[in-house]
Amino acid sequence: MKHQRYAGIFRCIAIFSVIWVTALVLVCPLSHRGLLHAEAAKTKTTGSSVDWESILEGVGKNSVQDLNTHLMLAVAYANLGMIPEATREFRVIEASDYDEFGKKIIRENDEKVKDSPDDIVSLNLLAFAYYAFGEYENSLHCFRSLTKLDPTNVWVHHYYAYSLSRADKMDEAIDVLRAALAIDPSNEYTHLLLGLAYREKGWYLLSVLELARARKAISVLSSLAN
Repeated sequence: MKHQRYAGIFRCIAIFSVIWVTALVLVCPLSHRGLLHAEAAKTKTTGSSVDWESILEGVGKNSVQDLNTHLMLAVAYANLGMIPEATREFRVIEASDYDEFGKKIIRENDEKVKDSPDDIVSLNLLAFAYYAFGEYENSLHCFRSLTKLDPTNVWVHHYYAYSLSRADKMDEAIDVLRAALAIDPSNEYTHLLLGLAYREKGWYLLSVLELARARKAISVLSSLAN
């Protein structure tokens, strides 16, 4: 696909993490109490209204491992916050000749969403496909709808915020991430994305504070950049 590809979401965040965290967190260490807080931070299970675990189990039993299977696995993993697993599936798709596949996904799921606007699964598939083609406004529309349909799913908020940032809407992205933080204050990926967003705005102290609460997430994403 042209422009950004599925795996680009995770790879870009990982690269930014390595650069900014090395410059900020290591040079400006926080208090022992702050580090303990970061160490204790745990990522909660998604509060999605969709049973993504059951979808994973069902798709995993499918003997046919085609691109549709890999995409559904990737989206399910992404909604569960299983970032390494999601990245693995997105990279399988990325390595394939999937330009026509992506267009087909958009066509099919656009029709499904028109018929059933509350179809969270189809909206997810459509959102990621639009993003991969660089159609950010369409992607934003899907992710915005998902935050309303699935309001306690912090992972949807993350992808919505990241898409907003790619569309040069950083202030809106920060608002979305703050809303995600209210849902789950201990989610390290929310702290990471907020830290990067604050850094982009030039709010360096706030950036350091957020990044210090995201050490495990930083470690995971940094490993995915390799």
